[in-house]
Amino acid sequence: MSRFFTYSILLVCVFGAAMSSCRRIIDLPVASLNAKPSAAATASLSTSPTGLDKITFSVDVFVVDKNGRLITGLKPDNFKIINNVVNTYELIDVTTSNLIVKSAGYSAMLLLDQTGSISTTDPNNLRIEASKIFLSNLGPDDYTAMMSFTSSYTGFVKLHSDFSKQTDGMKKTLDTLALNVSGGTPLYTSSIQSVTYTAQKGPTSNKAVIVFTDGENNVTTNTLEDATTRAIQQKIPLFTVGLSTDVNVNVLAQMANETSGAFFYAKDAGQLISTFGTLGNLLHGQGQVYRTTWSVTKTGSKWAAGQVIATTIYVTLFDGTVVEVPFWLKVK
Repeated sequence: MSRFFTYSILLVCVFGAAMSSCRRIIDLPVASLNAKPSAAATASLSTSPTGLDKITFSVDVFVVDKNGRLITGLKPDNFKIINNVVNTYELIDVTTSNLIVKSAGYSAMLLLDQTGSISTTDPNNLRIEASKIFLSNLGPDDYTAMMSFTSSYTGFVKLHSDFSKQTDGMKKTLDTLALNVSGGTPLYTSSIQSVTYTAQKGPTSNKAVIVFTDGENNVTTNTLEDATTRAIQQKIPLFTVGLSTDVNVNVLAQMANETSGAFFYAKDAGQLISTFGTLGNLLHGQGQVYRTTWSVTKTGSKWAAGQVIATTIYVTLFDGTVVEVPFWLKVK
């Protein structure tokens, strides 16, 4: 049964001598949808020479409340990485930085996982309502298209809508998707197809693919390297959204990091509401990130170029809620 909600959108603008920028704020029906705060790693890179047992790196963290609004005022004590027997982490600094504003509208492909496990990880179909929120938040110059993927489809991927500013048809299609889930997860093949389509058909220069999944690739037509290489070649950032403890967070974080996108991890389906509610701001480059700088000491060996740092930042919010932010980076 379909549910209907009303979204109130407020346009907040800041004007200066050289430019003006506007950020849409959505008021979400959070009580009805059980929305929860979420966060993303938007950029991760090593920042010191290799050949030592101790190096430094930075991770930019984008944090929003259950309404999809930026959480400001967090301090170093709010950020933590848990040490393990191999690596010891120490927080060096936390600063804030504005995202780079993109003046043009975006062309964003919404690529949705329709595999069988969704009925368990998202029994209330919050991904459907979250996707509708994203569609309701398009700006006047924005376009979106929609695909879904499952091994049950011939060719693994189905195009539901070409790029358009009109989203009513897409919202109706979303309701049908809620009732039809089955099959395995061709994550890499579907990502390649959506990137290729977006590069060819997206009507604006600012293009991206939003990849939502609740599992990991188990159809081996293509590899992770194939998927990231195609996105890099086509200059299409991947904004990955992983739901449940069954997703391979390292894979999704790598897809985002290597293509200059962002990775949201939702252990709880309620986090999808705030995630999709704020994706438009990330696509426009509007908002602020916490630039966290860390040192990491390797036990018994030295850091070498090409090695990977992949772990999780735990962000404790003012009410005690802890949001997990997995990230991935290759040491250079």
